[in-house]
Amino acid sequence: MPSDPARPTSVVEIATAVRSGRTSAREALEDAIARADAIDPGIGSLVWRDDDASRQAADGWDRLRAGGTELPALAGVPVTVKDTFAIAGQPWRRGSAAVDDAPAATTDLLPAAAFAAGCVQLGRSATPELAMTTSCESPLYGITRNTWDPERSPGGSSGGSAAAVAAGIVPAALASDGGGSLRVPAAFCGLVGLKPGRGVLPQRVQGWEGGSTEGVVTRTVRDTAVVVEALSAPDPLGWAQANAGPLDLVSALEAAPGPLRVGLLVESFDPRIPVDPECAAAVEDTAEALRSLGHTVVPVFAPADAAELMDIYPRTIIPAWLQQIPLARPELLQPYIRRVMAQADGVGAADYVREAVLMRTLARRVTEALFGELDIMLTPTAATRVPRIGVVLAELTERSPSRDCAVYEQTLAFTTVPSVVGLPALTVPTALDSDGLPLGSQLIGPQRSEALLLRLGRALERRYRWDERRPEPRR
Repeated sequence: MPSDPARPTSVVEIATAVRSGRTSAREALEDAIARADAIDPGIGSLVWRDDDASRQAADGWDRLRAGGTELPALAGVPVTVKDTFAIAGQPWRRGSAAVDDAPAATTDLLPAAAFAAGCVQLGRSATPELAMTTSCESPLYGITRNTWDPERSPGGSSGGSAAAVAAGIVPAALASDGGGSLRVPAAFCGLVGLKPGRGVLPQRVQGWEGGSTEGVVTRTVRDTAVVVEALSAPDPLGWAQANAGPLDLVSALEAAPGPLRVGLLVESFDPRIPVDPECAAAVEDTAEALRSLGHTVVPVFAPADAAELMDIYPRTIIPAWLQQIPLARPELLQPYIRRVMAQADGVGAADYVREAVLMRTLARRVTEALFGELDIMLTPTAATRVPRIGVVLAELTERSPSRDCAVYEQTLAFTTVPSVVGLPALTVPTALDSDGLPLGSQLIGPQRSEALLLRLGRALERRYRWDERRPEPRR
């Protein structure tokens, strides 16, 4: 579908145009609907839509503006919502035929915050079954494809979210990240993806012992900053408070950060996982770009405890958490997911607590090792280039998540540790590989460094100009 250069396409452009009256929320939504109708049949990013309800939401913002009400920051911005989020009245399948299709009774806090900020939902985006892979294929919804190459995966588990943004259907998508589920798809689809630190964005329950957090994928750093700032108000009922107030991410975005000491990690957090040479070369180029901007970049190695963190998470924490998902038809689960869940059968309560305590102890040591003398860490986002569709799923089908699942392990080689530790991490699409597909560089910071990460990401964006790379969606 050809792009109209006059139409607003970014979060900032649409929100500004709607608030000023240059366009309406309904017009912005209809444009998104038209693009979804034209493009999505070829990529499969959306699994559920209610266009009438979306139109009613958009019309509501237009009526408020016509009546003189000042609109919120994101009024009229179309977004998709990952199928893992509950929204009252909508099906909540989580990509699984084993889950009942009854509508959810409540709305999760992040989409509720997005709707209050003015976002208009355009459907639910695809995820693999129970968000358990780094591809985006499920028996319930089928295959989601990468806009850059329809034979390649968009990544997972927030693959539908990234595919919808990369295709230009929406400028932003709500996603989640429990080990790379947001950052990997953003990297594979040439997007910006921020996984904020633990507790920055609202969640009723922080899943996977706090390793699973929520975030957003967009095309630009500014759009990411605008959305996350708008959704980051403290939750007065929250278990833990990360913010004293909404994050201030936008006001100083263009200011160059002072000289930073950056640690360059090219070897995986678990050295047993190999890194594709093109991924390594791309992040080395990013390191040179940071040096040219006045930062000191020093090679570092992964802390010794990082590999153990990467083992505890899938052997105990994730299997136990999967056990508490209500399943109407557990026999319909994919076999590899049943095998993962079975790992928790022999884990007693005391065993689980011991593992959870060990995980938190190791996480503290890893944080100290990473940031004792460094301001920021720089890594590839993934240790593999964009896989072909079916590769990751075939590995899991044959062997379940294990060290023998080579590509699956490579997709998570650099993203799992920041999730388990709860650190903010930003992926930016700094390079293209020899096939012309995106490669991401990941910036990791200590707690409450979201603003610093985004400022550094904005400096890289000015250099690499990835916002100008727009693959023509293939149908």
